[in-house]
Amino acid sequence: MMSQQLGINTYSYIWSMRAADCVRHLAGMGFRHFELMINPPHLSLDENPAARRELQAVMDETGAKATALNMPSLDHNLASPVARVREASIAMFNDAIDLAADLGSKWLVVVPGRMNPLFPPPKAERLKWIADSVAALVPRAEARGVGLAVENVPFSSFPDAKSLGDFVRGFKSPTVGACYDAANAHFIGESPGQGIAMLADVLRVMHVSDTHRDVWRHDRVGLGSVPFSEVAQALNAINFDGACTMEIIDADADDAIRQSYHALTKLGFTEQGSVE
Repeated sequence: MMSQQLGINTYSYIWSMRAADCVRHLAGMGFRHFELMINPPHLSLDENPAARRELQAVMDETGAKATALNMPSLDHNLASPVARVREASIAMFNDAIDLAADLGSKWLVVVPGRMNPLFPPPKAERLKWIADSVAALVPRAEARGVGLAVENVPFSSFPDAKSLGDFVRGFKSPTVGACYDAANAHFIGESPGQGIAMLADVLRVMHVSDTHRDVWRHDRVGLGSVPFSEVAQALNAINFDGACTMEIIDADADDAIRQSYHALTKLGFTEQGSVE
């Protein structure tokens, strides 16, 4: 069984709760591991030192841990064909690295650029843009002790496990790892279990939520067709001990998280022991 307990991505709360209030709320439900979304008013790159200290104080008080930080990809693009957009995105990610370090997070999830699904740029060019952008982040990440977990995202530079693994291994650095999202993989027609096996040596962060293959979703477990037993078995087979996080977007977030947690633990994911 996986040694890492199921954690919570705070996506469902980005418009309704500040991160400090959200951590306290979810800790009250029994959770202790969090992937915090950088999205104001929830959590901002421009948080003043007092706000960061407040969040850290809440985490210390509740015994919570930030396993990763994550930024929605609509406001940045590390693989943009426009140089000034890449430069602005690198600056945002450098600030995010600092925020992650201040909060004691080991990983920052990196969406590897968005591609135009109608007419994407040539493969060689987009690979150079994203490789140069991530390479520019490595020095700050190494200096601050934060890893970069590059994620498989539909319509991005690396939507599948093979291309993601090849890219991450190309850096030959423990600072650059992979974040694998089971719903994203399932949506593009990839077997999440096979993808996990392919990424065994570089997998650092795992995302779980549900979706069908006709519409891309991050639903509560049971609303889609993601083969979660296969995911659990694959993670156990590689002795995965990284961050395993429920990234669920739902209007009734508390109920969706509770329902998904209990469904996943019945399928082999690690329990926390205090979640009602």
